[in-house]
Amino acid sequence: MGQPDLRIDIERVAAVRKLLGDNFPLMVDANQQWDRQKATRACRAFEDFDLTWIEEPLDAHDFEGHGLLAGRFDTAIATGEMLTSFDEHAQLIMAGTDFIQPDAPRVGGVTPFLKIMALGEYKQRKLAPHFAMEIHLHLAAAYGIEPWLEHFEWLGPMFNERMQLKEGRMHLSDLPGLGFSPSEQALRWTADSFEVGKRP
Repeated sequence: MGQPDLRIDIERVAAVRKLLGDNFPLMVDANQQWDRQKATRACRAFEDFDLTWIEEPLDAHDFEGHGLLAGRFDTAIATGEMLTSFDEHAQLIMAGTDFIQPDAPRVGGVTPFLKIMALGEYKQRKLAPHFAMEIHLHLAAAYGIEPWLEHFEWLGPMFNERMQLKEGRMHLSDLPGLGFSPSEQALRWTADSFEVGKRP
């Protein structure tokens, strides 16, 4: 999404909606391509397509703008994947966006992600973490509002185990930790390693 000519975006969404049918979840991602005026026009045009969400219609740091769009239109607004801290996500959550999309590696790991989750759940925001589903699956499973998860096969060669998908849902492993162990290929990519707490 985010073509200079909005009519192209509308034609694309209409074609995909027609192909998938009315009951299939459909999201669009504008990748921060619009200003507030264009985003307002686009959100209005997409209302009839029953989208699950419109992602990043504005600059990632326009927290207020995303909140205004979320309050004005029925179609949910999703954003947050580009943010790099709890503080930024807190501003986004308090501004009122519908879906938060934190990325654990980008925000500094599991601990700040858990803080984002706690505030998001308190404010009743929906959750759709960005990328790194091998980490986010377990975190999302602990969220009180049923989340969405992205699925990428790009990282598959790094692990011995595979994501367990069935009927559109990811299933948690009963293996320790995150349930993934590095593959021989991933170990060959390792440039250096050390053990925390081990004396040289």
